[in-house]
Amino acid sequence: MPRRLSWILAALLLAALPVAASPERLVQLVDYVGVDYAAAVADGEVISEFEYGEMQEFAALIEEESATLADEAARARLMPLASALRERIAAKAGPGEIAALTRQMTDILLASPLLVATPKAIPAPARVADMYQAMCAGCHGAQGQGDGPAVTADMEPPPTDFTDRERARARSLYGLYNTITLGVEGTAMPAFAQLSEDDRWALAFFVGAMHVTPEERARGEQAFGTLRATQLPDLRDLVTATPGELAARDERLADVHAWLRTAPAKLAEVQPDPFAIAIAGVRESVELYAAGEVEAAQGMAVDAYLEGFELAEAALSATHGALVLEVENAMTALRLAIRDRLPEAEVRAAADRAIELLREARATQTGDSLSPSVAFVSALIIILREGLEAILVLGAMAAFLGKTGRRDALPWLHAGWIAALAVGVLTWVISNYFISISGAAREVTEGITALIAAAVLFYVGFWMHSKLNARRWQEFIQGSVQQALDSKRLASLFFIAFIAVYREVFETVLFFQALWAQVTIPSAETSLLAGAALGALVIVGLAFAIFRFGVRLPLRQFFAVTAVVMIALAVIFAGKGVAALQEAGKLPLDPIALPRIELLGIYPTVQSIAAQLLVLTAAIALILYNFRSARPAA
Repeated sequence: MPRRLSWILAALLLAALPVAASPERLVQLVDYVGVDYAAAVADGEVISEFEYGEMQEFAALIEEESATLADEAARARLMPLASALRERIAAKAGPGEIAALTRQMTDILLASPLLVATPKAIPAPARVADMYQAMCAGCHGAQGQGDGPAVTADMEPPPTDFTDRERARARSLYGLYNTITLGVEGTAMPAFAQLSEDDRWALAFFVGAMHVTPEERARGEQAFGTLRATQLPDLRDLVTATPGELAARDERLADVHAWLRTAPAKLAEVQPDPFAIAIAGVRESVELYAAGEVEAAQGMAVDAYLEGFELAEAALSATHGALVLEVENAMTALRLAIRDRLPEAEVRAAADRAIELLREARATQTGDSLSPSVAFVSALIIILREGLEAILVLGAMAAFLGKTGRRDALPWLHAGWIAALAVGVLTWVISNYFISISGAAREVTEGITALIAAAVLFYVGFWMHSKLNARRWQEFIQGSVQQALDSKRLASLFFIAFIAVYREVFETVLFFQALWAQVTIPSAETSLLAGAALGALVIVGLAFAIFRFGVRLPLRQFFAVTAVVMIALAVIFAGKGVAALQEAGKLPLDPIALPRIELLGIYPTVQSIAAQLLVLTAAIALILYNFRSARPAA
């Protein structure tokens, strides 16, 4: 075959292959139909033949290009909607129905990893004012009213009037950015792809704010100062949501959205919303997975939990404990899907489920502030949950020292927990004013301290149990009590107290930071402090009760009970330590069908349960050894 003929055949074959649709162009077509359809049909009648013909043409293109979209999961969801869109336009359906269909399609496309719909940095619209006058005002007019000197009577369609409020409230900033980037085929609107991405985003904000009235700006600025972080948009929400959608939910959100279009730099002042961070992290993990970067995707899925949802978990668990567990399970399922390299469609389904639950959780936090009752209960639960384990250790050790006549060693114990509180306060100061403690660092710290505490508690529990057989008991009673706590054990008292308390203080500091950010009214702040104070009083009362209980026990029985308590705490801490390191992505994670009981350190994973079984088995083996070694002496 002649070489020229083979090249011609190859070219014909390539031309016959379907070309993957551009998701950016598809979003533009869908957006155009959703916004402009109202100018073509009203009350089931065509009011502009030109516009209606364009709508039919674009609907056919949308259906055709949806079938060639490279994102398989998005394509499967888009195809039925694209067919329905073409059919409903042919039936002259109402603008509201068409707008709802196109919005559904836009949401699917914006969730695709093929599409980057967020600026890399917060745009600065003021700097492109001169650029607008030089490049856009000729058609769109100096004030954006579509009346520029280059407009002619036969220009069809006419340039967009950016001050048209009804049209502007139906269009997102990303839609404007996309049009600036791609232009509009068959119209006088050219593509401006030669501009930098930053310039195109800045222009989108500049023209997207032209419909905003001074009254809206004033209301938006005022609302911005009163709404909580969970209600305020992040940068992605700001550029992908339409004002009309937000107004349907809450007019204040629409006002804030309108004001932020004029002053996007104010977003940098917003305290990060943990739910928004989690949702963004889940989305990015899917994008990385689709790009073949599996390890990076796994790390991002871990960060989405640690840097996002976990910071809202404490307050949420007080009122929506079941939902917290659902979110955690969904985010774990996403990590496992990525780890096991499941098909992209399954990973995307896991991510969609996690995002759905995160949004549901965020919706529970949409009040202006946590109510005083919720703030009180949340603070109380945090203090009780974090303080109980520490006080069990301290109470048992203090009672032991009192019972064995070694009250002179109490200063070592007190020095340990006082040092832990001091370091906890220092941690709070550093994390508030100097550095931000990352989620991974937080979980690693909690995990390592829990495992160290488990080891020390296991040792102390075994040592106490070893005093129960007759021979060793007689030795202990006949003069060894005063020497039982040598310098090494005195130092271990300090270490046990420090580790037991600092781990809980560290976690409490981070939980209260997240909780405090969610109270914005004085009554809720007062209730939060009252809840924390009551929790502290309850912990002190428990410590006193544990001490009194220990004092009343006969010495040998006290040793037995305390040994069991210490070993039980070692088992609990072992489970918690492994779980924390798993959350930080430092240990593998394989779920099993068991209930999750945080109070007992039971987390339904192979590794966590195995660690607890290992500690428990070692304890049983050593106890049996103690009993066997005691028989000859008996």
